[in-house]
Amino acid sequence: MPRPVQGRYLPALDGLRAIAVALVIGYHVAAPGMGGGLLGVAVFFTLSGYLITTILLRSFRRTGGLELKTFWLRRARRLLPAVLVVLAVVLALTFVMDRAAMPAREIEALSALFYVANWATIARGVSYFQRFDAPSPLSHLWSLAVEEQFYLIWPLLLLLLLRVCRGQLRRVAAVTTALAAGSFLLLSILHTPGLDNTRAYEGTDTRAGGLLLGAALAMLWRPREIPEGRSAPRVFDIIGVAGLIGIGWLVMTTDEYSASLYRGGLLLLTLSTLAAIVGAVQPGTLFGRVLGTRPFTWLGERSYGVYLWHLPVIALMPASVFRTVPWVRSGLAILITLVVSTLSWRILEDPIRRLGFKEAFRRIGSVPTFARTSAIVMTSLLTLGLTFGLAYAGTWVTDRVRPDGGSLAVSAPTGVNPGDESALVPPDAKNPTNPDSPPSSSTGSSGPTSTGTPSGSATTDIPGQSGLKTSCKTVVHIGESTSLGFIRPDYVPNAADRIEAQYKRVGVDKFISEIAGARSIIEVAHGAPNAQTVVDKYVNATYDGCWVIAMGTNESANINAGGVLTRDERIDLLMKKIPSNQPVLWLTVKTLLDRGPYRNDGMQEMDAALVRATERYPNMRVYDWAAEVQDKWYIFDGIHFSTYGYTQRARRLANALAIAFPASGDWSSDKVVGSAPKQ
Repeated sequence: MPRPVQGRYLPALDGLRAIAVALVIGYHVAAPGMGGGLLGVAVFFTLSGYLITTILLRSFRRTGGLELKTFWLRRARRLLPAVLVVLAVVLALTFVMDRAAMPAREIEALSALFYVANWATIARGVSYFQRFDAPSPLSHLWSLAVEEQFYLIWPLLLLLLLRVCRGQLRRVAAVTTALAAGSFLLLSILHTPGLDNTRAYEGTDTRAGGLLLGAALAMLWRPREIPEGRSAPRVFDIIGVAGLIGIGWLVMTTDEYSASLYRGGLLLLTLSTLAAIVGAVQPGTLFGRVLGTRPFTWLGERSYGVYLWHLPVIALMPASVFRTVPWVRSGLAILITLVVSTLSWRILEDPIRRLGFKEAFRRIGSVPTFARTSAIVMTSLLTLGLTFGLAYAGTWVTDRVRPDGGSLAVSAPTGVNPGDESALVPPDAKNPTNPDSPPSSSTGSSGPTSTGTPSGSATTDIPGQSGLKTSCKTVVHIGESTSLGFIRPDYVPNAADRIEAQYKRVGVDKFISEIAGARSIIEVAHGAPNAQTVVDKYVNATYDGCWVIAMGTNESANINAGGVLTRDERIDLLMKKIPSNQPVLWLTVKTLLDRGPYRNDGMQEMDAALVRATERYPNMRVYDWAAEVQDKWYIFDGIHFSTYGYTQRARRLANALAIAFPASGDWSSDKVVGSAPKQ
């Protein structure tokens, strides 16, 4: 809350804004312990509800009305100029850097301009919780849409309630609290176990609860004046500190996939924020004085610009900039954000909010102001240019020192559809590593999985195993995004290295691809059929052949995010449908992640469940890919693979199929196989 043009200034609330925006930035740069940093947005919501209602009630006490024309004009002055500049800059940079992404960016920019970004995201079926793509530079503007919709609707509703309740604020607060309770209840109802809860998370109806409880506090809590030089009762400091502790605890113990957020977590966060507000606004508190110190208020004043600019900076920063030292990359992103948002505050936001559009632009156009502004801009651009130049110089050297002999990870390409794993292109697709050149090391660095060393694990690079043949003449391959590289030319340019050619190499006559990004056994994503539906389709059509099932990565993630059924039960859902005389080969799974729903310990549990399932289903074998894959075959996300990785995966999988179900017709006695025959 920057120092208001009119009315009382509460510097401690700027301090709370500073904390909120710091949490959001920490989340987006993946700072340690900040998995729940996205909750900073909910803190903003509650603060906004309190502040906006305070302003409106001040008008009501003074005039008997809400002065809506003045209120909305001031909101426009405060919000529109900066967001227009952000949209223009993002569109211009997208046009220069990634023209293919322009259609998506134009839709995002248009929806952001009219403050309907949240509903546009929901209507398009785009996931805010994009698991594999780089973030869109405008995806964070959904929260501004929620707030602006509140600014438009709430004053009208408040005026109606004040009229109906004859100005009795306690009654209005009671109705407001009831509406908030309904919003939190709807949030819980619309939450579904699993990874994508964009509808519940971004809906104005489901997120209004925090705004409305902030509004109710403004009606019920009017801080008592404390005589100059005296301190407030200690209880207000305790309340404020308890609120901050509650916020901090939730940030450290939850993340974007935590089901608890929808089942009371966001309500608890809102109550914690209300407690922090009480401690902050009560005159004379030590808590308020600390939050009102200059470092907090400086960042709080600029928090709007910081929030607007931080994600475009992170998303548009070239992938090569300090990619091997992420803490330096994050620090650079934060520095650029602070510089740009400070310029935005000094040149654009503060002058317009204080002086109005006409007067602000008149002064900006004056010679002294123009010269001063130009000097600031040129100095900043030179500083940023030098910073990027040094960064590129460092990464240029790093790119040429490849100690592991493999592809260095890069961030996802810009311009991909959020939540669409199929848009992931490995870093070496345009200049792939020669798949026939063995890497510098042999087997996967992680060693055997929890299932033990597979009976047929390869100990050297396998460009192909001549003589291996399978009895499987037709294969249905059911997979999710980790199988997409098998079939796409932009992943594997050489057709001979793709999975269809590799299956044919070992004797398969017909390959049927049933691969879809984000596919799970139970959950449905993007309207595509889940794995159960796919199996049903072929079983009902009396399919008679072999099956390769590359599922499990999303199963573990969905379970970690609150999904129903265990790993064993999910495997059973498919295996019970498949006739017992039809061979089935499953792949084990592995990621390089140690936190979040896709963390590797969950993948190891899936691998153990697959081995257990072979005891229940005699027609099932497991290819232990997790024991053979090497860390350097992964791309930036630690889940998908590079061109070289997919080439290896295709060749080894085809070999494993021939080993598990050889041309002789005698199925392998080993339940877990590798990609090379036993020596």
